[in-house]
Amino acid sequence: MSKPTVFFRRCLVPHSRRICNSSGRRTSTSPQRCATAATPAPAYSASLKPFIDIPGPLALPMLRHSAHVLPRIGSFHHTVGLGLLDGLRVRYGDLVRLAKASRTRPVLYVFDPEMMREVYESGVTDPPRWNGSPLTQHRKSVPVLCPMHGEESKAIWAAIRALLQDGTLLKYYDDAFDHIATDATRRLGDLRHAENALNEELETEVYRWALETVGMMIFGIRLGCLDGPVHIPTAENRKIEMTSMDDDEPDLCSLSKKSFEELTPAERLIRCTREIADRSYLVRSESTLKTDSQDFNNALKAFDSHFSLTEHFLKQALQQLKSKPKPEQVLLDKLRPLDRRILPLAADALLAGVDPLAQTAMSMFYHMSLHAAQQQRAHDEVHWAAASIDAGAGCPEMPYIAACAKEAMRLHPATGGVVRRSREDLAIGGFEVPAGVDIVLAHGVTSKLDSQWGRGKAFTPERWSPAGWEPPRASKAHPLASMPFGESCPATGVVGKMLATLATRVLDKYRLEWHGPAPNMTTTTVNRLQPPYYFVLQNAA
Repeated sequence: MSKPTVFFRRCLVPHSRRICNSSGRRTSTSPQRCATAATPAPAYSASLKPFIDIPGPLALPMLRHSAHVLPRIGSFHHTVGLGLLDGLRVRYGDLVRLAKASRTRPVLYVFDPEMMREVYESGVTDPPRWNGSPLTQHRKSVPVLCPMHGEESKAIWAAIRALLQDGTLLKYYDDAFDHIATDATRRLGDLRHAENALNEELETEVYRWALETVGMMIFGIRLGCLDGPVHIPTAENRKIEMTSMDDDEPDLCSLSKKSFEELTPAERLIRCTREIADRSYLVRSESTLKTDSQDFNNALKAFDSHFSLTEHFLKQALQQLKSKPKPEQVLLDKLRPLDRRILPLAADALLAGVDPLAQTAMSMFYHMSLHAAQQQRAHDEVHWAAASIDAGAGCPEMPYIAACAKEAMRLHPATGGVVRRSREDLAIGGFEVPAGVDIVLAHGVTSKLDSQWGRGKAFTPERWSPAGWEPPRASKAHPLASMPFGESCPATGVVGKMLATLATRVLDKYRLEWHGPAPNMTTTTVNRLQPPYYFVLQNAA
C-alpha cells in the first residue's frame, strides 16, 4: 500500500479496523485490485480466441456505426440508452465488439456478470481520464490541488465510502434526513393543482430535496434549498408547452427566469445544479470539448459558480464546526485533516451525487405509483412504525420501505455501467483483449436480466425481503449484476437510507398515482425519466 494511501486512511479513519476489510482477499467490487491477478500465462494466452472474433455490428463506410441507429433503416433505430445496449446483447451475445470506426479506440461491451468479475480482478484496467472537458479545465484553474486523479484521491474516496457504510455513523443523520424529507413532502403537497396533479415544478422540487440531503451529508448543516414558497404556475409564468421540434431544448426550472442577484445562495446552487444537469455539461461531446464553443464557455461559468457557492456553504459549516458542532457534522469533522482540499472534494461530491439521487427518487415515485398493492404494504409499514413510536416501543426498522428503494434502484439505475480502459492485454470470456480498449461493463442491463433475477423487469420489492412469500430472491443474483451507482460511488451505502426516508414521509400522508402514458428513459449524464410527468398525489385515507 502506498504511503499516500496509508496517510489519508489514517487521517480520515482513525479506527480503520471497523470500516476497512483487513482480509488480504478483496471483494469483487473493490476499485483497487490485488497485483496477483495479472495477465494470463503464455500457455493460457495461446488458447485464447483473437479479439477480432468477438461478434458485433459492422462499421459501414462513411456512416460507420451510426448507420445502425438511423431512423427506419437502422437495426436499432427504435432504441436508445439502455435499450440499445440490451438490443446489442440480444443480437450478439454477452460480449459485443465495436471496431474503431470514427472513434480513436475500439469498444467492448460486457453483459455477463462473471466476465465483469474477470475485468475487475485482472488488475490491468483503469477508469479512463477525460482530459479537455470543461470540468477538467476549471479544476486546473482552481488555486488548490483538486482530488480528481492519483493514488491520494483514490485513498480519499475509498475512505469516505467506507465511512458511509458504517451503520453507527449513519445513525447521526437519521433525524436530519427525516426533517428534510418532511419539508420536501410539505412542498409536494403545496405543489398540487387541479385534481391533485403535481405541476411542472416537480422535478425541481426533487432536486431541492436531493441537494439539501447531499449537502447535509457533506456539511452537516441545512443549506436552505427547501425554504420559501413553492412555485405555482400561472398564465403569466407557465412554461410554453414543448413539441417534438424542441427535444434539444433544456427544460429549465422556474429559478432560471429570475435574475441571479435576487436568488438566495441555496436557490443559486439549485439553479446552477439543474443547469449543469439539463445542459449535460458533464458529458464529453463535440460542443463541450471545443474550447472556443459557446457551450464550453457556458460550462466553465456554471462550474465556477458552483464552486463559489460550495465554498460559501463550506465556510458556514466549518464555522459551525468550530463554535458549536452538530452530530451531523461527523463526516466533515473526519475530513478536516484534508484542510483546503475539502473544498474541491465537496464540489465534486455535489456534482456527482445530486443528479443521480434526484433521478433515482423520480423513478422510485414512478414505480410505486404503478403498483398500488406494494404501495399499500409500504404505507401500512409506516403506520405500524408510527404506532410503535406512540406506544413508547421506539422506532422499529422498516425493511419493506428499504426494499422498495432497492428495487427502484435496480430497475432504473442512475448509471448504465462502468467504463474501464485496458492498459495491458487481458482475457475476458475466452477472448484476448488488447491494451487500449474501452471496456463497458453494462450493469444497467444485467440488473434486469431474467436469468439473474427472475421476472427481472417486474417491480418486486419482496425479492429483497427475507420474510413473506417466495419470490425470486435478490440473493440468488450475481453480486455484480446490479450496481446502480457504478463501481466505487462513495454514497452507495447511504443512498438507500435517503430514499427510504423520503418514501416514508410521502407515503405517510399521500398516495402516488400515475395518470398518463409511460415515460421514455433517456441517457445523458445519468439515466432519467423524460418529462412530462403525470403524477397525482392523493391524500391518504
